[in-house]
Amino acid sequence: MHDLTIVIPVKDPPDLQRFVKENLEVLSASKKVVVDSGRGEQLGRLPNTLLFQRQVPMWEARRIGYEQVRTPFTLNLDADTILPNGYVLDGLNVLRKNSCDAVAIDYDPPQGHYAFGTSIWRTELLKKLYDYPPRAVEKLIKVGEQEWITAFQNGFCECTYMWARLIRSGGRLETLGYKATHLKKHCSRVF
Repeated sequence: MHDLTIVIPVKDPPDLQRFVKENLEVLSASKKVVVDSGRGEQLGRLPNTLLFQRQVPMWEARRIGYEQVRTPFTLNLDADTILPNGYVLDGLNVLRKNSCDAVAIDYDPPQGHYAFGTSIWRTELLKKLYDYPPRAVEKLIKVGEQEWITAFQNGFCECTYMWARLIRSGGRLETLGYKATHLKKHCSRVF
């Protein structure tokens, strides 16, 4: 996977050891750019890894990571995600055949959208399109006597935004039947 760079934004991951262990094959075979906003130092010790320690939102961490990518393809990989076996190789094969511009999958259980945080893109197009978060556009909504001012970015997730940007640009999205797994934070309740 010499033509792939993995961009990993990290902010207080729920189980970084498990993330590394279960994604080790993909992590070992590719270049990585890690933007650590908390508790991701361990990833910096992986071979072929650039580590940036910055206290930034996830979307800004992605932007910082994308600036470093020099390979034709970029895998977005959030530090709370376990990739399914075969997804990366199959996704790269689809991209290499020039049949699409991005390859996405969903999670198990499905979240109702394809996950931007586990997508593989043509780097050139990703860098061109990525401008998240969208600029705020205020709009007055009236329903009867009620009035609200809304902002474009309220409730507009990064996944939905980027898929819309891709399609509006004339780009092509392929979805594969794989399902990624979200790692959950462990919490203890005090009664």
